Order: sequence, then structure tokens, then C-alpha cells
Amino acid sequence: MKLKKFFQHAVAMGIDYDPRGKKRIEKMFKKQKEREKKLEEKEKEYFDVERTWNPFPDCRIINGADDAEFTHLMVGIDIETPEILLADRLRSKGTKIDGMLIHHPEGRALADLDKVMPLQIDLLAGVGVTVNQAEGLLRPRMSKIWRAIHADNLFRTERAAELLDLPAVCCHTITDNLVWAFMEKHICKHEYDDLGEILNAILDIPEYKKFAKKGNPPIIVSGSRGSRPGKICATEFTGGTNGPEEFFEAKARAGVGTVLSMHVTEKSLEEAKKHHVNIIQCSHMASDALGVNLMLDGMKKIDPKMTFIEVSGFVREERKKW
Repeated sequence: MKLKKFFQHAVAMGIDYDPRGKKRIEKMFKKQKEREKKLEEKEKEYFDVERTWNPFPDCRIINGADDAEFTHLMVGIDIETPEILLADRLRSKGTKIDGMLIHHPEGRALADLDKVMPLQIDLLAGVGVTVNQAEGLLRPRMSKIWRAIHADNLFRTERAAELLDLPAVCCHTITDNLVWAFMEKHICKHEYDDLGEILNAILDIPEYKKFAKKGNPPIIVSGSRGSRPGKICATEFTGGTNGPEEFFEAKARAGVGTVLSMHVTEKSLEEAKKHHVNIIQCSHMASDALGVNLMLDGMKKIDPKMTFIEVSGFVREERKKW
């Protein structure tokens, strides 16, 4: 498969499982195209044309020509210069590697991480939080994330890939959308007597089972195994990064009893306990691996010749359907 085709297919999959829905995303594209037409010449120089067809600012090709071969991939949750050097070393020993599939964003994809966070407004709307309340709570957090990222050295991985001629693509929210949809379907839509039953159901998922055996299982951080779950949601699985801790009060008021999360900050945990919201912190790496696997299953249907080398927290599990 060619690099551009791979990324286009990835974006399409992310849209299929996006909490915002296809109609809202099409409206976003239309607004971006209209905005582009109105820009002055100097402003057009900095306009991100990709926003007219890709609704995921933290997902991007960070190196490689559109027609570069992208069939035999090194896949990792976090890939930086050490992993790129590893790929180059393996290639020198005869291993076939066409490029890098990276989950967590690097380069421009990381620079734009805050811009995907409004997706969280639609996530919360789906569990009963009003959009104006969610938006009002989210905006200060987005500004904080933007300021923090702005100071980072963002382009090291991108430059290493350029120097070693390795095509590389970041798929962050795309695969997070897939794991969110998976958890909603296979965990949140079912009924459980207590949190212990939810833990057992999560451990039936191969990625979580593998990481649990490595000492990184899903854990209850708010509530106990005997706690009744109430309404369950997976609102912490997609949307760029953690939302503000005030979201937990909003969720409690909307009737949420248990939140499934990849990870939780200490301040958010304090708020959850204050408002009696249970939290199951699922293994972050297992969750990310699950999302990447779901995307790769789709890619294999398109190109059965694709192969993957697992690095940096990624474990391959193949599914025919889910």
C-alpha cells in the first residue's frame, strides 16, 4: 500500500467511529473550505489545507512522499529517535521495514493536539452533559495544553525519520475513536452487578489480558470491586488528552456512575471521589494497542500483504470482526 492511501483509509476509519457523527464532520469540512476562500494571501500561506478533509489534527503524515511504499511497518505506541534508529539497524540486517506507524503524535501532529480536544464536547453530550457546559469547562484546559506543547521540542522524531528516509505517520485520535467505540459496545452497553464484574469483562479482551500478565492490569481507582456501577461510559478514551477535572462533576450531574479511563490525573481522581463517580483505569498501553489493532485489522482487509513489527508498547492481536 502507498503511504497516502494508507493515511486516507485511516482517516476514513476514524470518521466512521467518531462520536461527532459524519454529518457534523462534513459541516466542519465545509466551514474550513469557506474559511480558506476568504483568507488573504499572507494568511493562506499558513492555512492547514488538511483540515478540509482530515478532522483529526493530531493525526498526520510526518515524513514521506505520498507514493512511498508503506506495507511492512514498524508499529509502536511511542516512537521517537531511538525506535527510528532501531528500524534503521534492523533494515541494515535485512529486515523489511517500509516505514513507521506511530500512535502518540509527533511533529505537527503533536503541535496541533489541543485542536482535537473539542471532540470531548460531543463525547460528554452523549452521556447527558449540555454542550455549552462542556465547552465552557473545556476551553481553559485547551489553552493550558496549547501553552505546554508550544514550549516542547516537537520535531526531533520527524527530523530523524527524514535523515534515515523512513516514511512515518501518526494515528492518534483515529485509533482512540476505534477503542472508544469498542469499549462502548463490548463493556459499557452491558449490565453488571459490581465493578469487579466489569474488571473481569475487560480482562477477557486479549490486549488487557496480555498487559495484566505483565503486571499492568486494569485497576479500580475510585470505588471498590463491590461498588455498583450505575451508568457506565468510556468518555476518557478519545479527544486528544485529559479534559478538565470539573468534567467529573458534570458527568455525575448527568447521571454517570462509572467512567472507564485510559489514565486519570490526581486532581480528576479527587473530583471523581468527591462526587462519588467510580473510575476503572484501564491500562493505557493496552488500550492504545487495542485501538491500533482495530485499525490494522481494517488495513489488512485492504492489503493482506501488510506486515507489522511490534515495538514500544504495541502488541499485535488480530480480529476478524468486532
